[in-house]
Amino acid sequence: MVKLPLILGAIVLLMAHEKYAQSLSKGVQDFSLDLFHRIAIGSNENLMISPYSVWSLFVLLYEGASGGTYDQLRQTLRINVDDKTLREFSRERSQFLDVMSSGIEIHTLRGIYVANKFSINPTYKIVLRQYSIQPVEVDFKNLGTVRRINEEITKATRGLIKNTVQQKDLSNAILFLISSIYFKGQWKFPFDKQMTTGLPFFDENGQFIAEVPTMIQESNFPKVRPANLGGTVLELPYGSLEWISMIVVLPDSKVPLNTVAGNLKTVGLDPILKSLADFKAKNGDAKTEIAMPKFETTTDLSLNEILSQMGIRDLFNRNSANLDRIAPGLYASLCKHSSKIIVDEEGTTAAAAVTVSLSGRGLFNRIDLNRPFLYMIVDKQTGLLLFAGQVRNPKAI
Repeated sequence: MVKLPLILGAIVLLMAHEKYAQSLSKGVQDFSLDLFHRIAIGSNENLMISPYSVWSLFVLLYEGASGGTYDQLRQTLRINVDDKTLREFSRERSQFLDVMSSGIEIHTLRGIYVANKFSINPTYKIVLRQYSIQPVEVDFKNLGTVRRINEEITKATRGLIKNTVQQKDLSNAILFLISSIYFKGQWKFPFDKQMTTGLPFFDENGQFIAEVPTMIQESNFPKVRPANLGGTVLELPYGSLEWISMIVVLPDSKVPLNTVAGNLKTVGLDPILKSLADFKAKNGDAKTEIAMPKFETTTDLSLNEILSQMGIRDLFNRNSANLDRIAPGLYASLCKHSSKIIVDEEGTTAAAAVTVSLSGRGLFNRIDLNRPFLYMIVDKQTGLLLFAGQVRNPKAI
């Protein structure tokens, strides 16, 4: 009789934790779609970002913030749980994402470099250990330090991201934070290279851009037309377990890509994933032929202004930033994002790295992806948006 209440108590705690985790997952989705939308509307080029890498790095700054800086980070990152739940969520997601099985390989990395003899708050060091992070002391004036950091990022991204950090990025650094993610996924339904052929690709106005290598296949690809989106959504799964997929959004004719990106932010990711799952359950044997261009995209961005527009203002202001839980007098002088994606007949290879420098004061039979489209690489079990991008010209590398 004594054991029953204990068992019931454990179940209640587990359910409560899961509820909060779902709430935070929704918050991460909202941040991710907001960030992607803001970057997409400001660019007429091919691009790709890793929203989750940005979110997971700025969580470390949130942990060291106080006052208005803390409030802005919490609101913009959509953190709606207590710190204990946040740390458990982050730790579990990081462990979950580091996998190599079933045609999928994912590797994540977060790290903090600290100037020699600079003291950070011992309490913050304890918090970092809960994220499995140990600060590394370095000499930012030494040219070997930038080489060391770049080697770490290159190793973590399997050679996709190289020399993203420059010596000038470290010139006034007190702390330097990095976050990277590497993904390699084999299509569940690989494309036959012999079927790849040159086909025309058009811009949003229907004007011919170029003839590009286009992969063609007919298979069980779920597709839906969510209400209020303005386009067709197609799912291309990776690996035999299908827990990660590329979600492609092709705007309707004469609907601008930026409009669909804004609608995507409003509609949200969960309803789309549910619609795709429902379609698969009801139409599992339905065949869809798709024509998809091969493409490769490299993107380098500064995120200072965009994140400020999203609400993280004080962090980048040397007079307003409050990171006193790390150390007094710090502010963020730089936030860079570098990424690369390669999509071909076998699957997708992608990587991204985010760095922050803290300084002292001072239903269709065929779908032709032959015009601009959006894509997302999504972990369907957790709802995390690992990568998001747009293709406006597959031939532009």
